[in-house]
Amino acid sequence: MPGKKGLSPALILLAITFLVYGNSLLGGFVHDDKPLVAQNLLIRDPGNLGRIFASGYWTTRDRSVPELYRPLVVASFAMNHLFGGLRPFGYHLANLLLQAWVCWLVYRVALAFGGPPSAAWAAALLFAIHPVHSEAVAPVVGRSELLGAGFALAALLLHRRALSEPPGAAALVPAAAACFFAALLSKENALVLPGLMLLADAGFPPRAGGARRLKAYASYAATAALYLAARVAVLGALARSDIRTLDNPLAGAGFVTSRLTALITTGKYLGLLLWPFHLSADYSRDQIPLTTGILDPRLVASLAILSAAAVLAVLAWSRFRLVAVALLWWAAALLPVSNLPFLIGTIFGERLLYLPSVGFCLLGGALFSRLHRRKGRLALLLGTALLLAFAARTAARNRVWHDDASFALATARDAPRSAKAQFNLGVFLEEHADLRGAEAAYRRAESLARDWADPPYNRGGVLLRLGRAAEAIAEYRRAVALSGELRFALNLGYALDRAGRHAEAVELYRQRIRSTGEAAALYNNLGASLLAMSRAGEAAEAYRKALSLDPANASYHANLALASEAAGDLATAEAELRIALAASPNSPPLLRSLGLLLARTGRREEAAQRLRRADSLIAGGLDPEARAVLDELSN
Repeated sequence: MPGKKGLSPALILLAITFLVYGNSLLGGFVHDDKPLVAQNLLIRDPGNLGRIFASGYWTTRDRSVPELYRPLVVASFAMNHLFGGLRPFGYHLANLLLQAWVCWLVYRVALAFGGPPSAAWAAALLFAIHPVHSEAVAPVVGRSELLGAGFALAALLLHRRALSEPPGAAALVPAAAACFFAALLSKENALVLPGLMLLADAGFPPRAGGARRLKAYASYAATAALYLAARVAVLGALARSDIRTLDNPLAGAGFVTSRLTALITTGKYLGLLLWPFHLSADYSRDQIPLTTGILDPRLVASLAILSAAAVLAVLAWSRFRLVAVALLWWAAALLPVSNLPFLIGTIFGERLLYLPSVGFCLLGGALFSRLHRRKGRLALLLGTALLLAFAARTAARNRVWHDDASFALATARDAPRSAKAQFNLGVFLEEHADLRGAEAAYRRAESLARDWADPPYNRGGVLLRLGRAAEAIAEYRRAVALSGELRFALNLGYALDRAGRHAEAVELYRQRIRSTGEAAALYNNLGASLLAMSRAGEAAEAYRKALSLDPANASYHANLALASEAAGDLATAEAELRIALAASPNSPPLLRSLGLLLARTGRREEAAQRLRRADSLIAGGLDPEARAVLDELSN
C-alpha cells in the first residue's frame, strides 16, 4: 500500500466526502438503524464481543436470530457505542470516514490496473459523489456495504502487490487473505472477490509465476472455507434468511419469470448508474412489476443495454483493457446480488450497487482519461458539470435519511406502487397521531397488496381509535382471514367488545381455542368478554385457565380478582390482588382496587393506606369514587 505518495489523494477525497455527505452527520437513527443500532442490546456491553461473532446479524437481544452473518459490522457498532453511546453523530462520522477510505482504494485500484493518474482521479471522484451510494453511506446500517467493499478492495491491492513484486512480497498474501476474511465478515457478497482477483490477473497479468499464484488462490480458498464453516456453525446453514414475497416477489414467481425479471433489474442497475436522478429506498412489490414475457419492453431494453456492454467488453479487451476489465468487474460483482444465480432477500436495492459500481467508476475514469488526452478542455468541462450535478443530487438524497419523517414521506413518494412503502408511512403517521393520514396510507397499502394481512390489521386499529367500530371489525376480519396470527384474532375480539357485541367475541375466542389450541391471551380476552356480559363466574374460570398457562402474569391475577369480586368471592379477589401487587407494588390501579376491596370488608386502616399510596402515584389524584371512600375513611 502507498505511503506518502497516497497522502494527498487521501486528504482530497476525504474533504470531498465530507462536502458531499456532511449533511448526513446531523441525521438520526432511521428505519433499520433503529433495531440494529439504537435498540440493539448486544452492542452496549463490550463483554458481548464473543457473542456478536457467535450470533446472526439480526440478533439484538437475548434470543438468537440465525439470519445473515455480519459480525464485523455489529462489532463496529459496539465500538461506536463504547466511545459515544447512542449519539448518532459518531456512527455517521464513522460511515463518512469509511466512504473516504473506499474512495481512496478505488483510486489505488485504478492505478494498479495501469490507469493513468487522470483515470484514477476521475474514477475516485465519480465514486465519491455518485448519488446511488447515498443508501450505503447516509444510513448507519449501510456500513456493511462500506466495510465489505473496503476490505475487499484492500485485499485486491495486497494481492496485486504480492504477485507483482519480488518473491519476498509473497508475505503479503496472508494480509490479503485476512482482509478477504474481514470483508466476508462484513457482507457475504465479498465471496465474489477471488473471481475479481482472477479477472484482474487475466486483464493485467502480474509478474509472479503460476506456483506463486496457485498458492495465493489456495489461501483465499481456505479463507472462504473457514468463513463458510463459521457461517454454518452460527446460522445452522449456508443461508438462513426467509425470503418474503413482499420484499422479493421473485420468490413467488416461476423460475423463468423470476430470471427474466432479474434481467430487467440488472439492466435497471446499469441505468441507475448512468442516470441516478430517480432514486428510492424501496423497490418491493409491486414497485418493479414482474415481466409480462419475452416481449416485455423493459426486458428488451435491458437485454439491449447489457448486450451492448458485453460487446464493448469483448472489443475493448485487446485495445483498451481497462474498459473491458471495468465492465466485467461490474457484471461479476453484481452477479451475487442480481437474483440470477439464486434469489436473495430483496428484488432490488441501490445499496447493492456499492461494490459493483467500482467497475462502473473505473470505466468512467478510463473514458474520461481517453477524452482528456484528445480534448482536454471538453473533458474537464463535461467532467466538472457531471461531478457538480451528481454531488448536488447526492447531498439532496442524503436528507431522506435525516429522520423518520423524511424517510417515510420520501419513500412513499418515490415508491407509489410499493405496499410496503405506503404501510411504513401509515405506521409513522399513526405513531405521530395523524390518524386520518395513517388510515389513508394503510388503505393504499391494502389496495396494493390484497394478500397481506398487516395493512387491514393496522387500519382496523386506527379506525377503532377514530370511533368507526363497524369498519374496524370488517378490517380485522379481513386480517384474520388472511393470516392465522393470534394478534389478529385478539384484536378482532377487542373490537367486537368495543362495539358491544360481546357474544360474538366470546364465540370468536372459543372457536379459536377449538381450532388452534389453547393460549393464555385467548382465555384472558374471553374472560373480559364474559365479564362484560355479567357472567362473572364463567369469566373467573376463563381467567383461571389463562393463569394455568401463564402463572406469572400479574395482569391475569388482577383480572381474576375483578371477576371474583363481581362474583362475590371477596377472599379470592383479595388474594389475587395481593399476588398482582407483589409483582407490581407501585401500580395505582391495583392499589386502588385493593384499597376499595379492603374498605368494603371493613379493614379501614389498610384500605386508607393503599388508597393514599394510589393517590400519590396518580397524576391528578384518585377518581371521584375512590376519593369519596378515602375521605370517608379519613374522617
